[in-house]
Amino acid sequence: MTSHATFNLLSEAILKSVQHGAYPDSEEIVSSKLPPSAFSDALKLLNQAGDEVKAQIRTSSRDSARDIDGWISQAKQLRTDIETVQASSHDILIEARRNEELQQIVHDAGNKLRLLEEEVAFNAQLAAILTKLLDIRHDTSNIQDLVHQAKFLKAIDSIVWMEQELRIIASGRSIKAVAMLNSGRNDLRQDIVTALIREWHGLIRVDASTSTVSLPPERRLISTIAEAMRKLGLLDEHVIEFQNELESVILVPRLHSRQGMQERHLAVEGNCVKISVSLYPPNVQRLFDDLSTLIGFLKIHLPPSVIDPLSRGLAPNLIRRLIFMRLSTSVPEKLSALKDLDSTRAEVLKFSETITSYGWAGEAQLRAWVNSIPELWVEKRQGTSLDRIRRLLKRGYGDIKIVERVETQVISEQDHLFTGNTNGDTWNASWSDEEEASRGVGGHDLQNVTGDREEEDVSAWGLDDEDEEATRSKDAASPAESEDEEDAWGWGDDKNVETPQGEMVKSSIREFNGHKTERAVTLSEIYNITALPTGIWDLVSSILSDLDDFKAHNPSEGPAIAALSAVPSLLLVMYRASASNFYSINNNGNMFLYNDCLWLADQLGQLVRIRNQKHGPRFDKDMAALEAFGKRAYGKEMESQRTIIKDLLEGAQGFTNCTEPPFSQECDLAIDTIVDRLRNTHKQWKSVLSFSALLQSVGSLLSTVIEKINIDIQDLSDISEADSHRLTAYCQKVIALEDLFLPQKPAGPVSNSKNAVPLTAVYAPGWFKFQFLAEILDSSLVDIKYLWTDGGLKLEYDTEEVVELIEALFADSEHRRRAIGEIRRSSGR
Repeated sequence: MTSHATFNLLSEAILKSVQHGAYPDSEEIVSSKLPPSAFSDALKLLNQAGDEVKAQIRTSSRDSARDIDGWISQAKQLRTDIETVQASSHDILIEARRNEELQQIVHDAGNKLRLLEEEVAFNAQLAAILTKLLDIRHDTSNIQDLVHQAKFLKAIDSIVWMEQELRIIASGRSIKAVAMLNSGRNDLRQDIVTALIREWHGLIRVDASTSTVSLPPERRLISTIAEAMRKLGLLDEHVIEFQNELESVILVPRLHSRQGMQERHLAVEGNCVKISVSLYPPNVQRLFDDLSTLIGFLKIHLPPSVIDPLSRGLAPNLIRRLIFMRLSTSVPEKLSALKDLDSTRAEVLKFSETITSYGWAGEAQLRAWVNSIPELWVEKRQGTSLDRIRRLLKRGYGDIKIVERVETQVISEQDHLFTGNTNGDTWNASWSDEEEASRGVGGHDLQNVTGDREEEDVSAWGLDDEDEEATRSKDAASPAESEDEEDAWGWGDDKNVETPQGEMVKSSIREFNGHKTERAVTLSEIYNITALPTGIWDLVSSILSDLDDFKAHNPSEGPAIAALSAVPSLLLVMYRASASNFYSINNNGNMFLYNDCLWLADQLGQLVRIRNQKHGPRFDKDMAALEAFGKRAYGKEMESQRTIIKDLLEGAQGFTNCTEPPFSQECDLAIDTIVDRLRNTHKQWKSVLSFSALLQSVGSLLSTVIEKINIDIQDLSDISEADSHRLTAYCQKVIALEDLFLPQKPAGPVSNSKNAVPLTAVYAPGWFKFQFLAEILDSSLVDIKYLWTDGGLKLEYDTEEVVELIEALFADSEHRRRAIGEIRRSSGR
């Protein structure tokens, strides 16, 4: 229970709070509760404090009583003043209300005045409008009379005045009377237009059926009509219509000319001009005379208001049609006929002066045409030449032709280098290859043949290449790498494009006691081409002949000479761009394309040598482009054939289980198909390629076959006796293809072809190695050791390859180990 002292503390805290707004500092007082029993003490304390405050107030009041009386007196006076002001304010409000009433009366009177004024103005305006409407209505009848009297200018002026007045009257308002008058005015305008057009066509008559144009005999008759139509905005439209009719009825028929047809001519009869058939052949002078007559006829019979807009549209069309229909077609294709244009040139210049005298435009275009005659002839020559190329390609191969390529070179060597068989065996190298020449024509070093043929795709490109020997030496270091890079790109550097090479050789030797002699070696071969390159060459030769003549007679025409010089190259570019599509329709298309390109390049080379000391176009780039294009076609065909061969050999599945069905049937089918395909390909290409190119191409395909078979057999880890016999049979089927590589029979007496040695090893890299493989598969250990020591096997195989074949063919035994040891010892391993 709270103590009495605590209640006193609480009461004091409440008193302080009331008096001063103070908050108790004691935590005990703040947290203590205030019971109802403490209220009486708190009230007592508060009342006591209130009494003290009252006592203080009384004391203070007695001290300031005088001041309070003064304040009370002043308050009463203030009340009196306020009442006086209120009364004055009431009087002012009454006066203000009275003034507002008077102002409203004045405002109403002003509104009534303005209304009366507006009414008076409206009545005056209405009277004026009605007066104008009456005048317009009266003028309507006058306009009709003017139209009937053909006084179109006055009628048009009245119509224009009527339009202006009605526009002013309407001023954006909808007035029924104005709308009615506007409708009447539109009818009057249409009547004027109809009458003007009728008069126009009556004065200017165009009859397409008789090709006649009639104009008024006097210009003043059409002048009034033209002026009236100009005011109505009809003149330009009808002038254009007349221009179109004049062009279709008079101008175009006069300019049109067909070979073998009589030319039309222009005749003027009074105020009429017409077109009729002439009894004379086309003549440029009569053409320009007729055109001058036509312009003069128009100038006489038409006023300036008509002839000026007519000339602005007719002159450009006339010049354009004249150049396109007659002048451009008059440019001959043959250079010999170009001098016949001298008369045309003179007539064009004369006509340009005529139209200038009449104030017509077109002189600049005509003079520009005269100055561009050489360029126009070159353009026509170029266009007709390109068209002939298109026709040649569209016509197809035509007749197949046999051509011969011959080249003579002088070689200085020791006499013994040139001894041997010179009966026409294949020269299996490019013509500038001195290393191959030094080996002789008839005798072949088998080691060198094998090494060189492995570089076939790299070395066999281009003839007479000064850098060929360096290139061959570089490529020989890594032929497989070069071929892989080229195959990966498929395009790119043409120096690695596969091409056939090798020519028949005839030689003439002069010997002087074993000393060095000069030997003239003639390289030649025959091959087949289509009719396309000969047609193209005839066209190129014709252009070059024209170029020489043109330069001789027009030495100052530099741009035309340059353009004509570029035409042969342009024709060859078009041939290369379009040839693939046209050659692809034939199975031998790529091979024919190769032959055709090389023949064209050879012709260009001969031309370059003939024209070497003359100024003219150089065809070095065209020759290189043709050769590269032909080689790409050849390489594309060879790559396609190789792909087919590899796919067919894949059917043998690496000759695994080649004696067990059904794998044996697959192997038999793959080998038989490959053999048949090579024979068919040889037969197919025989009618296209030269003999050396044929052997090289088929030899390259055969090399692909034997390389794949060789790899597959060497990959076999175990070859049974039955498998060995079957694989030997497969090899013998492929070896039988060497009859495709028999040398050509020499000209002269018939020789014994039975003793001819096939040239397979020359054209099929790896041929000796493949023959040795067939021997190994069918030999005993003793035979294999003999082949290794005395049979030349080590020239084609390294030691480990032979060891692996022995391990696959023979079971492990003392004899096998002894044979392997002897082979390794004999090789120094």
